[in-house]
Amino acid sequence: MRFWGRLLAAAFGMAALVGAAQFGVVYGLDVLRLDREFVAGTDNDWNLQLTWVVWFTIVAVAGGATFAAGLAQRDRRRIGAAVRIGTAVAAALGAAAAAFPLTLQPAQYARLSAAFDPGLTAAIAVSAGVVAGLFTALLAVGRTPLSANLWTCTGAVWLLAILSYLDSTEFSRNRDAMGEYYDPTRLGVLDVSNLEPVPRASFSLPVIALLVGLTCGLVARHAGRSRLLIALSGAIGPLTVAMAYVIGGPGISRALTDQADAYLGAMIAVVVGLIASSIIALAPRRPGVL
Repeated sequence: MRFWGRLLAAAFGMAALVGAAQFGVVYGLDVLRLDREFVAGTDNDWNLQLTWVVWFTIVAVAGGATFAAGLAQRDRRRIGAAVRIGTAVAAALGAAAAAFPLTLQPAQYARLSAAFDPGLTAAIAVSAGVVAGLFTALLAVGRTPLSANLWTCTGAVWLLAILSYLDSTEFSRNRDAMGEYYDPTRLGVLDVSNLEPVPRASFSLPVIALLVGLTCGLVARHAGRSRLLIALSGAIGPLTVAMAYVIGGPGISRALTDQADAYLGAMIAVVVGLIASSIIALAPRRPGVL
């Protein structure tokens, strides 16, 4: 009983911490601003920001469950169905405890050009993010090839966001005249001024998926992991971004394609990652060769 109490508390606490930390960073740097007006011409910024919110929630759930499973392994416990389900559910509750107040409080002050309630929309998005995170955790926890791809891809997505933010601040790419917020950074996109908007949205994440899928697949194959897990591993990291885009939506405005372009890029990335890792998994083994 003590083991389970410690395990579930660790999953809940770490998920809440990961979620709060991510929101704290983007709110502190004014990268995300839910409490503002989304007028014509910036309609899709609402979907863009909801996409980030959903992804933060997914990562928080997966982070809490992965941390707790690591504690179980350190205690020499087998990561079976009970541990996987217990940690995933506890982490989902922890992520929800952080994401709901940190999203709904600012969202109630949002002003949209579309005729729907921003608070309700944000609540639905966070709820769907918790479910998506639960699904991700159940897939990845305790399965090394999948978790390796998940966290490598997550780190790469954060790297893209950091580079995009630095480019925004260096060139003062502000969308409003008062300079209150920077040009929005799309999830999984290298949004820098030197690249054209559509190509960078369509190819940023697929390139990451290809490189991470091949690298993690080769490492897993060298370690003698299951061919099935290696084949599936390439999709898990990009899948978190794709699910965030599906929940966040392709954009309110059909005249603007900034969000839709990134949406399509995330879908392509899942396929690219899956193909890359499947090639590694299905290639014939030869003695002394990976």
